[in-house]
Amino acid sequence: MSDPASDPLAQASRAPDDSAFEQFWADLHTPNWADKSPAAQRRVAWWREARFGMFVHWDPSSLAASEISWSKQFYADTGEHLRDNPRPSPELHHIHEHRMWLDWFKPAVPREVYDHLHRSFYPGMFDADQFVATAKQAGMKYLVQVSKHHNGFCMWDTKFTDHQVMNTPFHRDILGEMSRACDRAGIKFGVYYSQRDWHHPDYGPERMTKYNAYLFNQVQELLTLYPNIALLFFDCEQYYPWEMWDGKELFRMIHRLRPDILVNDRCGVPGDFETPEQGVGAYNRARHWESCMTFTGFWSWHGFQAPVIPYEECLRLLVRCAGGDGNLLMNVGPLPTGQIDPRESDRLQRVGAWLAHHGESIYGTRGGPWLPGDYGVTTSRGRTIYVHVLQWPEGELRFPPLSGRIRTARVLSGGSAACEQTDAGVKISVAAQDRILPDTVVVLELEPGAGVG
Repeated sequence: MSDPASDPLAQASRAPDDSAFEQFWADLHTPNWADKSPAAQRRVAWWREARFGMFVHWDPSSLAASEISWSKQFYADTGEHLRDNPRPSPELHHIHEHRMWLDWFKPAVPREVYDHLHRSFYPGMFDADQFVATAKQAGMKYLVQVSKHHNGFCMWDTKFTDHQVMNTPFHRDILGEMSRACDRAGIKFGVYYSQRDWHHPDYGPERMTKYNAYLFNQVQELLTLYPNIALLFFDCEQYYPWEMWDGKELFRMIHRLRPDILVNDRCGVPGDFETPEQGVGAYNRARHWESCMTFTGFWSWHGFQAPVIPYEECLRLLVRCAGGDGNLLMNVGPLPTGQIDPRESDRLQRVGAWLAHHGESIYGTRGGPWLPGDYGVTTSRGRTIYVHVLQWPEGELRFPPLSGRIRTARVLSGGSAACEQTDAGVKISVAAQDRILPDTVVVLELEPGAGVG
């Protein structure tokens, strides 16, 4: 029997039911940021200004060039017939986990291979400082790394399971090294943690209380071992209720350990922000959001045969997220060597070079005032509007009327822009020689005293 003094469930139940936690809990249930408390708005301020982060999906599945965790879905297979693995579904709260994204799961990885991938996991070229430097050069302000995906494999030195990185030939705490590298580089560090666990014997309807003790222990361990964790990215869709994880006590423990932490929307509550994936979120200035995107359509590395989107598309994703008033969390799936795919690294370096000259139009801005369209998007800060033209229409750009008066118009990278403002709307044009691909940024400065929110 565990010692109650070291049992996080027992500790959480004894924690005072104070007003600070109750406000935190209420804020996590409140979708729109303006309706949250001032404390919640302060917590999320750095994230809202950051706009651009790196997602890292990586574990021994990279050795098979297969999807992280989801390739386990068919690991009862021989590699030919896509036979279901019956293990994942907890059959709790009427949730059945065999349902999604069949094409992502291929190729099938047989049990005899999948369950022993960790025995060959030795990413000898992994260098956390170099990895984080790539994120910083790309202009990313935070990094979120998978600590444990649905397959239950842990990328840190956890004392609660042997199914972890210290029992590989590499025998190094990868998550800890990334945590410290982010700290040295001034990059905010976040951790992805899946509540699902298709490896743990207690993950199922009969023993969820026992499994939740394991979950609580691991979350407490993460927040204790790595004090710079600024964000927790859970990963169970909203049809998994928070009661499934004893959510109020889980968040009570989290708040006690890290009262300023951010939490996403995948633990049964709206959280601090929502996380659409594989698509740019809809324009929304009321609810914080972050699009989780991949270079290849897959989360983990699928080999060099998987095409990587071009730099121009990566930049458009960032610009469209900012113009919709959201963030972009761009995923990398490291190679078995521990390195970022050189094609993905190339795209990131080029986006970083663009941000070095155009970052003022992304960081710390709000989406709008004008809605996104075929032309591109707008972002704004104070009395400055940035018009991101990704596709020029025939003739002039036309926008709805603006309450503030425009004083000047120019192209951010150099060059002039013509702007005509009337009660009927705003017209903008830029000479062909001053248009820059893939994004011409036109800067509009409003008269003093005016603002766009």
